[in-house]
Amino acid sequence: MTETDKRDPARGNLIEAHINDEGYAGVRIAAYQLEGPYNFGRFLADVARHGALAYASTWSIEEGEALEQICAGLSDQLREQSSKVWAAEKGSLDS
Repeated sequence: MTETDKRDPARGNLIEAHINDEGYAGVRIAAYQLEGPYNFGRFLADVARHGALAYASTWSIEEGEALEQICAGLSDQLREQSSKVWAAEKGSLDS
């Protein structure tokens, strides 16, 4: 949590994600914190860039290559969606 988040109690995590014991993603999204799906897509792009940097520094690969692999995995997963997701509570998606 940043100093700004500590000062502003209305701010918090937009997204929380984990991999469960079965290997599936568990995701909670506080959609009320970011207006519009388009902006959420832009947020995910920022997350991908941060992920590329993290993978590059952890696994000694080029950041650009890491970003390409992240984008390829994202594209593949979006094309292969077969599981159902549901909203656990208003303003969030918990799957």
